[in-house]
Amino acid sequence: METILDILAVVILIVEVILLYKLRQNRFQEKLTGGVRAMVLVAIILFPVLAVMLGNYHVFVTTKESTACQSCHVMAPMANDMMFDTKSQTLAARHYQNGWIAEHECYSCHADYGFQGTMKAKLDGYRHLMRYVTKTYEEPIRYRGEFNSMNCYGCHEGSRTFEAVEEHQPVVENLKSDDASISCLNCHGRAHPEPSRRTPGHEDYKWLSNPKNKEISVKDANEVKEYISNLAVSKK
Repeated sequence: METILDILAVVILIVEVILLYKLRQNRFQEKLTGGVRAMVLVAIILFPVLAVMLGNYHVFVTTKESTACQSCHVMAPMANDMMFDTKSQTLAARHYQNGWIAEHECYSCHADYGFQGTMKAKLDGYRHLMRYVTKTYEEPIRYRGEFNSMNCYGCHEGSRTFEAVEEHQPVVENLKSDDASISCLNCHGRAHPEPSRRTPGHEDYKWLSNPKNKEISVKDANEVKEYISNLAVSKK
């Protein structure tokens, strides 16, 4: 998808340059022909609008992947725990390492940040970005909102393994109520490593925050297994 978007962007840029050049050639004409008017419409209005829409869609597609989240230093502990800590019992690690979510998509669980998510989530995303860029954050970073268990239910709804657990029925009824008081985390544990492990000075912090942990090639399965094994040994 990214390759197609890149090609479209190059094509739009080339056509835009050609149209602007043609307009420059006809700039001294007292009466513009229909063809020149059409070029003005396309070059000045339609193509810029198309470029903005394409750029926004490109950002939307790329931010769906975990690499976009990993690009921030403060997110390295979450990414390393999820992808490489084979002993981790966090929800993110169990879902990712067992292939229960699409590969490289934090977006599968953080659905609020998607195209159909809430405006509050969008504003939070921009706030997170600005805090990171301006270096006005402190580690460990903390989530200030409430865990949205309906994001979990969005995937688990209707699945045989989920429906087979009788205890889930009253939980679902509670989650669907206007005053939900139960969180999936109450029974299933944390989604990511606890703040104490992500605090500078903790024995796990250096390993969790190491950006090099994500520089692993997925082309060779044996290389991946060996890499993960070495990381596990280095943590002991």
